[in-house]
Amino acid sequence: MTEKPPAIIFVPGIRPKPDAELHAAQLRRCLSAGVQRAGGSAAAAESLAAAFNLIGWSRGFYGGHSDISIDLPGIERLLAGQDSVAMDIREARSIERRVTSVMYALSDRFPILSNLFGTRRMQSRVAEMHEYFSDDGGKASIARQMVADALQEAWANGQQVLLIGHSFGSVIAYDTLWELCRAHKIPDKVDLFLTMGSPLTMGYIRQRLKGAERPVAERYPANISRWVNLAAIGEVTALGRKLSDCFAEMIELGLVPSIEDNLELLNQFHGPDGLNVHKCYGYFASPLVGELLLERFDGE
Repeated sequence: MTEKPPAIIFVPGIRPKPDAELHAAQLRRCLSAGVQRAGGSAAAAESLAAAFNLIGWSRGFYGGHSDISIDLPGIERLLAGQDSVAMDIREARSIERRVTSVMYALSDRFPILSNLFGTRRMQSRVAEMHEYFSDDGGKASIARQMVADALQEAWANGQQVLLIGHSFGSVIAYDTLWELCRAHKIPDKVDLFLTMGSPLTMGYIRQRLKGAERPVAERYPANISRWVNLAAIGEVTALGRKLSDCFAEMIELGLVPSIEDNLELLNQFHGPDGLNVHKCYGYFASPLVGELLLERFDGE
């Protein structure tokens, strides 16, 4: 391990989340499993899990918590690792999921379709995204400040920093990086920006990001040393698009060396309604995430 432990800062997605301490404890278990599935030692898994810091922004944004007991059976099933890989891949690639993905993509391209044909779930997500971007009551600013505080504390401690954004948490993380770099002129960088199931592929969101209306030279953050984007098979939130295409201008401008997309991760979390390829627990338990952690933060 490096002399100082890394700082692993996690920004969860939209919707109310469980109590931050309870949520973090379960995610540490999943992270540890992913590291060991990638060939890491129990000691490495324990050390990396101990470096994990969850940013519990959702309580202030929504005014409450969700019930973690709903997730617990699925977490135990995930950690047991007894589900068939072939069956879960087949389910993730089902026609029903493909149709849903097409609906999301069409609604992003033609917003009026979301009002006409969007499911209640889709319309609820749009309303919550609008609430974030409008920043009513400053709740979105408070969420970003929580991320910024964690980043600045890690930088002040001289730690390597892995910033992880799951789902809409990747948007909050991105906006925070832009503000730190462009608005506050802070020169520090994250060693790895890891996005999982990210809606940064959506045009609706990219048009509203911090810096989106600035001149090209100031449009994007310049404080990302490496950006890796993961989207699970069957993941509809990411629309099946690559962030390397969506943010190609960042690469052309030399603001990030590359954006590494992997759209073939298998998320094997099974919740009350069956296979849920978007859930954060399944991402963390994946050996792909374990490999990234070991590669970047378990070296000498």
